Amino acid sequence: MAGCGELAGRRDRSLPDAYFRSCLVALALSTLVAGCAGHSDVAAPSLLDGSSAGELPVELEGVEDVAVLTSASVVPIASIEPDSALDVCLHDQYAERQATGSAVVRIGVMSESITFREASGVAVLGCSNSPGPREGDRRWCGGAYGQLYSGRLRDPRLSIACATTDGVQVGFAWVEPADDVRYVAVEQPEYTEVYEAAAGLPVRIFTVSGVDVETASATFSVSEHGEDGRRIREYELEAFVAG
Repeated sequence: MAGCGELAGRRDRSLPDAYFRSCLVALALSTLVAGCAGHSDVAAPSLLDGSSAGELPVELEGVEDVAVLTSASVVPIASIEPDSALDVCLHDQYAERQATGSAVVRIGVMSESITFREASGVAVLGCSNSPGPREGDRRWCGGAYGQLYSGRLRDPRLSIACATTDGVQVGFAWVEPADDVRYVAVEQPEYTEVYEAAAGLPVRIFTVSGVDVETASATFSVSEHGEDGRRIREYELEAFVAG
């Protein structure tokens, strides 16, 4: 079987998807560790899909760790291609619900998510993914449905259904940044992951630590920043799986 280094620039279709995803994560983290060691000229770490993280155009106030900019793509619902990852989320997982507007697809170092609004306007829905094992080799390992009250969420809709390649549970949750927020930053063990606000939808964030399976909860260390990088607010988000 090919080594992870050999797979950095190609996709071998004879290999299992889980192995390929594991390699991407291993390569991303090895690059990230080098960056944290003080080598500012190293290449940007890879994201879960093998692409390179974008470069932040500003310095985020108060963020001392290496800042990794996740990707965010706004995809009109009407242009979603059949059998694509978005289509699987929208029509397989939420077959009885209609979507409107655009979906936001986010890809991080070890995470992937989709968020979209229900056509009725009363809820947001989404799917989430990480490189770990899942039942039946499903395309998406987790999902969330968040009811809106006067257009806002009352609950971040925590999901801890996904895992790392080692089987450790990870957490996904929604945050709703204010209108003046451009970047949402979430601390990880070796870096800070940064998400751009997009399409007026809640931002699905991820944590690789801070998950307590016994209490079905997770804690996210979050800061929100304006377009110029100024820190607008900072908080600990403690979320629980809805019962």
